[in-house]
Amino acid sequence: MTASPFETFRQFFFRFNTVQTWAWYFFSAWWFGEVYIWSASYRANLHWVAEGKSYERLRLNERPIYLRSVFCMLAIVQSFLHIYYDYDEVILPTQKIRNPTSIKDPHRAISPLMQLRKTIPSLWQGAVARTCATSLLGPVFYAVFIRRTAWTWTLYFARLVWDVPRASEPARIPPYHISLILRSATSGFLLITLWELSNAVFTSYVSQEPLKGGNPLTDDSGDPNGSLLNGLKAKKELSKKFAFWELRYISSLSLIRRKSIFSDIDRAGGPMWTQVMIACLGMIQGISGRIAEFQNPQLIASLSAQQQQQPTVQGLPRMSAPLRQEPVVTNPLPPKNRRERIESNIGTVAKSYGQSSPSREPMLSLSPRAKRYLGTARDKLLTQDQQKIISPASLTSTFNDYLMQFLRSQLGVPFRQTFRRRVCAVVLGTPYSDLVPIIHAVESLTLLAVSSLEEDSYGTVNKDIPLLIRTFVSTMNSIESFVQGLPPHWTDVDFDDSVGGAAGRSVDEVGLIMDSLKEGVRRLVETFGEYALDLGLGQGELRVARQVAGLVDR
Repeated sequence: MTASPFETFRQFFFRFNTVQTWAWYFFSAWWFGEVYIWSASYRANLHWVAEGKSYERLRLNERPIYLRSVFCMLAIVQSFLHIYYDYDEVILPTQKIRNPTSIKDPHRAISPLMQLRKTIPSLWQGAVARTCATSLLGPVFYAVFIRRTAWTWTLYFARLVWDVPRASEPARIPPYHISLILRSATSGFLLITLWELSNAVFTSYVSQEPLKGGNPLTDDSGDPNGSLLNGLKAKKELSKKFAFWELRYISSLSLIRRKSIFSDIDRAGGPMWTQVMIACLGMIQGISGRIAEFQNPQLIASLSAQQQQQPTVQGLPRMSAPLRQEPVVTNPLPPKNRRERIESNIGTVAKSYGQSSPSREPMLSLSPRAKRYLGTARDKLLTQDQQKIISPASLTSTFNDYLMQFLRSQLGVPFRQTFRRRVCAVVLGTPYSDLVPIIHAVESLTLLAVSSLEEDSYGTVNKDIPLLIRTFVSTMNSIESFVQGLPPHWTDVDFDDSVGGAAGRSVDEVGLIMDSLKEGVRRLVETFGEYALDLGLGQGELRVARQVAGLVDR
């Protein structure tokens, strides 16, 4: 997620994945059109060439050309909607913690049939709306923008098979018969439904739990813990998200897998618990890192510049005198006649403007007499009200008013940097949101740490409890201070801070992370509070943790 839809468009429109999306939609539209035209009846008159009388030469049939053009227009619209609404996003389930025991319940995904049952009505409504719009606007766009190009390309390929004249031209009036319009509408509706239904089915089945027969997916692997670690360290976002989701299931439901994590201490790279904790803390500490980078970009840039700075190389000693600074060209001779004087004056003025700084105002170079003449002419030609209207302050105010009206309109929505999007871009990461993996990381660490009190026979988790509590508390403080201190952007015309307090700046996605962190601190303090001093947690840190968890009043 970025700060505004326009920024998302600017960053991703020309990427290879975006171009690939457009290409696949065009290919599927072309393939659907060829199959549809090939399977149509002879009476539909969708042949490449129109057969006339025996003495007439063959000519192109424009009906299939129009039909293929409609499919291409639908591909453009569908590609834009696919990218704008991010059809590729796989939404994994998450929930707000409402009671102390809800963290034990894993986030269950809705069955594919239930998801499709909810999606199909809106899917059909969108398909009908796009079909109607294409039926009304398609003939206009075809005649104005597409017809000539489509006819030229079709003629080129038709001449490879049929004896079609090279100078063949389309008819003056396109073949807008009612039967062709209805056929384009019905076939377009089928094509849009096929696209939308394919996306919906794929998303509903991919977003299911990483389970097989009710057990974690990596149970069938020869090295379950190694496969889980590979997923947690994966570079692909989807693989990492499902790995953290599986870890969440293991932490809450699989006793055998939890014990294997605690007992696997001889693994390459460190004990299994340590590697799992590092992966989870990396997701959580990434929040504080992004906030610090957003608040101090110059510091980050200076540190990176210092790392890249090269050592200074001592030059060779100078063996000649330095260059002369005084003019090396003699002054020109003074002008002798009127023509030379005019040329000299014009050259002097041109040089003064060419060598002046960009910030220099032309009025400053005018003589007092010229300024007086300009002021007199302005007073005679313009009234006082007109002079106020064209003054810089008035023009700036008028421009700002029009700009605010544009931002408040529907056309200005893509350019608004709303408070929610800016907060989510920093806290959850960009370009892809890490909301679900962060929540799964927090809850997995909490459940594993609490379970270790009875299941960790080697005591590998106890020494890391202070680190977990400190990380959770510091992350909560960073998020809270960032959200409360972030000023709204000037394009956020709908921002209302009149509510005051946290309610006026609440962001639902950030609230889910705060609830998970708060519940994690509460469970860790309740479970290990009596051992805090022995584990290395100070009294002051424990008191702050209790306040953050809501166990005592602040």
